[in-house]
Amino acid sequence: MFDTSKIGHRFAPFTTEVHRQKIHELTTAIGDDNPVYHSREAAQAQGFPDVPISPTTPTMFSFWGARQRGNDLGSLGINVKGILHGEEEYEYLAPIYPGETLTGVTTVVDGKTRQGRDGLSMDIITTETEYTNQQQQPVLKTRSTIVIREQPSPVSKEANT
Repeated sequence: MFDTSKIGHRFAPFTTEVHRQKIHELTTAIGDDNPVYHSREAAQAQGFPDVPISPTTPTMFSFWGARQRGNDLGSLGINVKGILHGEEEYEYLAPIYPGETLTGVTTVVDGKTRQGRDGLSMDIITTETEYTNQQQQPVLKTRSTIVIREQPSPVSKEANT
């Protein structure tokens, strides 16, 4: 059961650098062949100063920059082995381009426990991360929801015989 006193908890800031090659790799992996995500020249021809991040690139920022996040969540009593991705949303406040260094600060903004039809509970936890660039300009807000499903108790061998 999620401890609602953890709502408002802020994790330590993390940084991540935006790399042109990573934007290219991610958009290739998801099948987006828009040239502005793959070529500086193509991006400039469309009026961008460089390759812009693609709409879902921020999903990777927390993986690249906040590698300790699993430990952080564990310190709040969250069973990280049971985490399922719920949803992700982004609010872009300014353009983000390769070469920028972003600092993210993540806060737990909501948490609740729900009972499933099978009688097992699940925790639903929402975090928000605010990103600033190297000029301390706010550039992005993300909101992530994770679901942690209670694991059923193992049945002993004696109970099955």
